[in-house]
Amino acid sequence: MAPLTAATIEELLETDITLEKGAEQIVKDLTNHFYDIGELCEKLQTPLTSTNVERRVQGTLLLTRVLAQLPKDMLSSQQLGVMVEFYASRLKDHHNVIPAVIEGIDALIQMNNLPGTDVVKLLQSFFINTTCQSQLRSDRFKLYQIFKYLSGRYVSELKAMSGDFIYGVISSIDGERDPRNLDYIFSFIPDFIATYPLLHLSEEMFEIFACYFPIDFTPSADDPNTITRDDLAAKLAKCLVASSDFVEWTIPLALEKLDSELILAKCDSLELLYQSALNFDCERIETQFESIWLALKAEVFPGSEHTVVVSAALRTLSCFLEQASNVKISITHNYQTLILGTILTHLSDINQRLFEPAASIAVVSMSGDPIFTGEKIFGTFLLKLYDSLNPLNDDQCLSVYKIIKEMFKIICSREPPIYNNLSADLCHQLHRHILNTMKTIENKENCNQDLMRAAVMCLTESASLINEENRALTYKVLTQILKEDSVNLTKETSQLLERLGKLQPIELQANCLDLCINNFSHLSTCIQQRMFENLLRLVRQLPFTKRIIKLLFQQAFGPRISESDQCYVALKALNKLLEKEDSNFIEDLQHQNSLIMKYMQLAKRSNDFFFQNMFLSEIALGLSLVIQSLPIAEQYMVATQHLAELNLQQSSDMYVAQGLLGYLHKDINLDNHFERLLNELTQFSMISDDEQARHVAHQLLCSLVNKIDYNNNNRNNHGILISKINQLIEEIKQEKEKAVDILSWVAKGLIMRGCDEAGDIIEELAKLLEHPTLANAACMAFNIISTDYPRLHLPIIKFLYKQKFFQLMLTKLDHKLETYCEHHLRAFVYVLKTTPHSVLKMNIGNIGPTLCKCLSTTNRHTITIALDICSSFIRQKDEYFANHLSLLIPLCLKLTTYVDSMVIKPRPQILPPRNSPSNFIPSARQNIP
Repeated sequence: MAPLTAATIEELLETDITLEKGAEQIVKDLTNHFYDIGELCEKLQTPLTSTNVERRVQGTLLLTRVLAQLPKDMLSSQQLGVMVEFYASRLKDHHNVIPAVIEGIDALIQMNNLPGTDVVKLLQSFFINTTCQSQLRSDRFKLYQIFKYLSGRYVSELKAMSGDFIYGVISSIDGERDPRNLDYIFSFIPDFIATYPLLHLSEEMFEIFACYFPIDFTPSADDPNTITRDDLAAKLAKCLVASSDFVEWTIPLALEKLDSELILAKCDSLELLYQSALNFDCERIETQFESIWLALKAEVFPGSEHTVVVSAALRTLSCFLEQASNVKISITHNYQTLILGTILTHLSDINQRLFEPAASIAVVSMSGDPIFTGEKIFGTFLLKLYDSLNPLNDDQCLSVYKIIKEMFKIICSREPPIYNNLSADLCHQLHRHILNTMKTIENKENCNQDLMRAAVMCLTESASLINEENRALTYKVLTQILKEDSVNLTKETSQLLERLGKLQPIELQANCLDLCINNFSHLSTCIQQRMFENLLRLVRQLPFTKRIIKLLFQQAFGPRISESDQCYVALKALNKLLEKEDSNFIEDLQHQNSLIMKYMQLAKRSNDFFFQNMFLSEIALGLSLVIQSLPIAEQYMVATQHLAELNLQQSSDMYVAQGLLGYLHKDINLDNHFERLLNELTQFSMISDDEQARHVAHQLLCSLVNKIDYNNNNRNNHGILISKINQLIEEIKQEKEKAVDILSWVAKGLIMRGCDEAGDIIEELAKLLEHPTLANAACMAFNIISTDYPRLHLPIIKFLYKQKFFQLMLTKLDHKLETYCEHHLRAFVYVLKTTPHSVLKMNIGNIGPTLCKCLSTTNRHTITIALDICSSFIRQKDEYFANHLSLLIPLCLKLTTYVDSMVIKPRPQILPPRNSPSNFIPSARQNIP
């Protein structure tokens, strides 16, 4: 350590770099108590009192940097007092010295032992001797940080300064223009105002912020820490409502700027009014509400072309009403009376162009006291609904019902007892309309289902208000709708059922559900399907659970197998239930009802069904859903117990195997069954002509080879797999197309788990692309490997397997693609279809020419995939495609004359025609035209 002398100090002050290092050394010496802060000040006396301004700056900076690096608890209050005296007096110095002084003050106020009286001394000196706005932006920012810090730490001392502190802060902020500084000011001032009474300076503080409203600011595109205009506007609004004293200036300011033609100004003004409603006392707002209402009405009537403005105006009006209702209901009534006086006239004439905006305001007016407003608005609507001389047409009724639904939604969310009879007349009207509509159906006339839907939704929202008499009528109407073939209101009726079930379960059971369920078997298949969709919403409500489950089981597993359509509908409904319920519910269902056994027994009777595979597919789905919900140990027990009973040469048992094994937990070991399953699944696929059952076998095979462990403990299984692959290759040499299918599914399972054997299979399949009879099957093999199948469970999926498969195919086919072999193009484009876009982009130089060649082929599916890929690149303005538009545009123009460019898809049916072949589980090949 060199001794601290005046000469040492002079040397330290020569350069900024030496200054920093010197400050670090001085801090070390001070913390080691080689000398104290007083001795340092003595040695600094010469530069600090120099007549040269630059020397004073350097001396002050050195002392400041030392203070900044000292431990916060090192200096005593007496030592800090000396420092405060120095910096307070230095605020009178030359303006070049002030930045170093501000930095020093920032270091001082961080000290733990700084007395509050010294803080007051520093601030008083600053406010008297210096002006904030004459400093650089960074120094002003530091001053704002100082104000925020001190105002939170020394509250009592600064409050004792009374208006001097508030005025000093106001003077410092006044005139700030830098958006970063304003963002900081707007962030801390609301808390500042909440802490310190503004006294006689309220208007001065308000005017400081009012001059910025509305914010007009465009952020710099080069600024990495961009402050957005919306951020500044939101923070400014908080400042303008920070004090209750601001109410007399804030609202007039917002109303004045609301007249602007600028949309941003309108939105900012509406947001300021919204914040005013949230933050100011409603008693002080009441005198200005008429002006507020007139201004908001002007934005809603006759309806601004800018929906964002209308939406903000309605939100603001709702907030004023809601806040007043939470404080003083009489003020809310005054507000609502003023609003109703304007809108009721327009609500009484649905043909007026002001009806829609009046209706929007009517819904918003419910935010205050719903009963006060609701009775008057409902009364207006009921007069129109009862008016037999000028009856409403369907479209007018629809408009009314939509508004009523929204009003009921608000009313019922409050649920006060006095509403119980409010909706009686209206419910009667809704029922009358629905019954009249039902009569038009009976007379073979077309009904307005949109209108009926709106009426049912109104009943749903008002369910808790419907009295006993109208509930009886509601159950009658609901039963008729559920049983009517020509009316499809499943979503709406299910919501009404669910709501009534929670409110009146016994009534609903006796007056509606029993009437539907008792005659269920006599209903048409279409109605049964719709009925199940409605009933499933009630399963979770305990009063209905057993009744609905019993109905499902009776229809799905009962003795009436000859009515296969109804059985199929019940199976689909049961599977929908299993798909949406949690595992605990399904596990309980299995344990109480032996659900797995019911499915398996039904599979054995499947020969009695029309369209056997369609039913077996639903059975497989149901079994898999039950299996997945069971604990792992029970999954293993069930699967292995029934596996020995299955004959995998029968289609029905193949589907059962899919249900039992297809979705087993990945930790369940089937290694002991691997050889048998591999052989029987392969054999079935080779000899069966049932394409749908073969597809099931292929998926099981794919899942099996993906899951089986091939490590050192299972070398035998590895050898079995290699042997089977070689056997399939030999079958292919005999031109057996089915062997190509099987090998492709084996390859898919292995590729997904990242096995080396997959590369050898890909090579064999790639060779077949030139085969005279098996080339098409080989193309489909690559489609199978690439395509994602939603009903295929693959427990082991290698990270980035799609990228690796793409690279493998690029390597295998690259030289073939150059020779323009159509089968190679088809195979490769199937791979491109599922390759991530980012990977394609990285290899665009390699695949770009191939995509252009695909557009010149004659295969529609190849062309479609290539067009999709090209369009995705073009939408992203890819450079490669931009440079090759001269080639791409003629190809696309030529495709507009393609003969097979119009494809008409058939309309789907619940069940296929009785005499048609069943195609409900198409293979990959059947998916490709």
